Amino acid sequence: MIEVRDLNLSLGDKLILQDVNFRLEDGDNLIILGRSGSGKTVLIKTLMGFYPPDSGSVTIDGTRVYVKGSRGQDSPLQQFAMVFQGAALLDSYTVFQNVALPLYERGEQDQASILSRVRECLAIVGLEDTLYKYPAELSGGMRKRVGIARALVYKPSYIIFDEPVSGLDPITANEVLFYITQIISTAAATTITITHDIRNLTNLGDRILFLEEGRSLFFGSVKDFEHSEQEMLKRYQEAVS
Repeated sequence: MIEVRDLNLSLGDKLILQDVNFRLEDGDNLIILGRSGSGKTVLIKTLMGFYPPDSGSVTIDGTRVYVKGSRGQDSPLQQFAMVFQGAALLDSYTVFQNVALPLYERGEQDQASILSRVRECLAIVGLEDTLYKYPAELSGGMRKRVGIARALVYKPSYIIFDEPVSGLDPITANEVLFYITQIISTAAATTITITHDIRNLTNLGDRILFLEEGRSLFFGSVKDFEHSEQEMLKRYQEAVS
């Protein structure tokens, strides 16, 4: 469970997040929408423990992340994995090495266990035959799927997808979305998806948080978002549909 209460955060002299409130229950998946510069990425980094807020609170699975404006004793970073917009694979590493990297970083040394877990995660995204290929040998969609496998490998509580289909053609985008929805349907982790693509909202999550100039303009179900009479939400949906 993630709970954000009255969150305010400034970077330098600029107020980025203003009175942000939402509660994501266990079993729900979140979609974060909003115009460019609305604070989506900063909010994610705040949840992960990178930016101490000016005021307000962030609670992850019952643990306060920040105490009196400083990072709490228990950082939530280990509970999160992120699939970056550009996949962020290391070109000089094989697919196996890229996916296994978080396990090595956490001190795992059992090579048989690592190989088994990497194979398992690659199979989830349909790439079990790419184990010893390099990123340059893969298509853009395949690289994103390797990024998903890497996010799954240490069984995080939360996986964040940053614009998961940005820059992909429609067919490849649908392939990537298929594997994301598989993760959602099997409850392998709670997902948080930052996107501008509203065509697949019902497949990507149960709740929508819409940020406008750093404020939580809307938090609720996908259905309520789609039928909202708020002028900004209507304009946004019309502009990107």
